[in-house]
Amino acid sequence: MMRLATVFALLLSALAPAQDAPKSGDLKVRFLAERAPKDLGQVLMATPEAKSAPFDLPINNLSEYQAAPARLFSLKQATAAEKEGSLTNVTLPENGKSFIVLLVPAATGYKTVVIPADDPSFKPGDVYFYNHGDKPVLGYVGTATFVLQPGKGQTLTPKGAKPENYYDVGFGVREKEGDRALSTTRWPVDNKIRSYVFFFMNPTTKRLDFRAVDEFVEPEKQPGT
Repeated sequence: MMRLATVFALLLSALAPAQDAPKSGDLKVRFLAERAPKDLGQVLMATPEAKSAPFDLPINNLSEYQAAPARLFSLKQATAAEKEGSLTNVTLPENGKSFIVLLVPAATGYKTVVIPADDPSFKPGDVYFYNHGDKPVLGYVGTATFVLQPGKGQTLTPKGAKPENYYDVGFGVREKEGDRALSTTRWPVDNKIRSYVFFFMNPTTKRLDFRAVDEFVEPEKQPGT
């Protein structure tokens, strides 16, 4: 389910469609970009020996599973696949077969953040925060708090839900003059999603902003089930 709306117009929350689990033995990747140029078009994964079929690079949901050609590959615009340049190079960890690749805009192309899809430290109900701004950000989800330096990411497990089954949520930015609030809202408790929150400099307002995307996942099995 979608998070409750905040006061920021650019906060976009969308739910990724449920996906079938990857087949054993295959390298599978899902992509999510913080932002993408309007003229980007489709992209593909490429190595010197192989390339994938073109696919859309989403910003409001995770992509469908894509079969990676290798653990090290380039992500390229499909219309420019034969050229030397690439949007980014992706290195998947040696262990594991299924990954989530977050793409954060860099000076040229993207910086990658690779998360194993079955990472036990990133559970249903958790939130992954990434600070792409130039100042520390801080916040809370229920009673769980975080302070995140520029260029850093962190997984947070919400705590302290209200009896009405929601969390109080607040974000802020740490400036020389002191901490400045960005938003306060409420998020419903939902153990069927994981969330990704990007903090970034809004190119229009020139101020720190954020956006969130949710991913459907299977809830954790309880002992004995």
